[in-house]
Amino acid sequence: MENRSDEDTGDATAADHTSDGDRTADRRTTEPPAADPRFSVPLRGVAVDPETRCAHWEDPVDVVALRFGCCEAFYPCDRCHDAVADHPAEPWPRDRFSEPAVLCGVCGETMTPPEYFACEDFCPDCGAAFNPGCRAHRDRYFEVGIDESNRE
Repeated sequence: MENRSDEDTGDATAADHTSDGDRTADRRTTEPPAADPRFSVPLRGVAVDPETRCAHWEDPVDVVALRFGCCEAFYPCDRCHDAVADHPAEPWPRDRFSEPAVLCGVCGETMTPPEYFACEDFCPDCGAAFNPGCRAHRDRYFEVGIDESNRE
């Protein structure tokens, strides 16, 4: 379920997010060139919790971070990228689909785009549920063809 509006600027702080009290204190905003030290990959974003939920997506199933082709860093969403990066977002290129570009925020495992597309909205390593609504905007994160952008 999407928790953002088109007017959402991404200018949030940890104090702005009180809907999940047990995670509020663990939210961090990380801007380049820094990376959030809680993760094994370079991860940045706005009010990110320990399982990669952010200021824009904070449902229990919003536990994926995606790697952008423009900067090699992982972000919970494109709005996080736009809020902290100093350049336009570029999706992960098709010719690099053999490289990890998806992080499960629950267990920390990484996946290639094809592994993520085939995972049926569950982490293949730990079984954590992923947001099925993310399929509707894969083209923001991956250089995909029409056959893959809304694959069910």
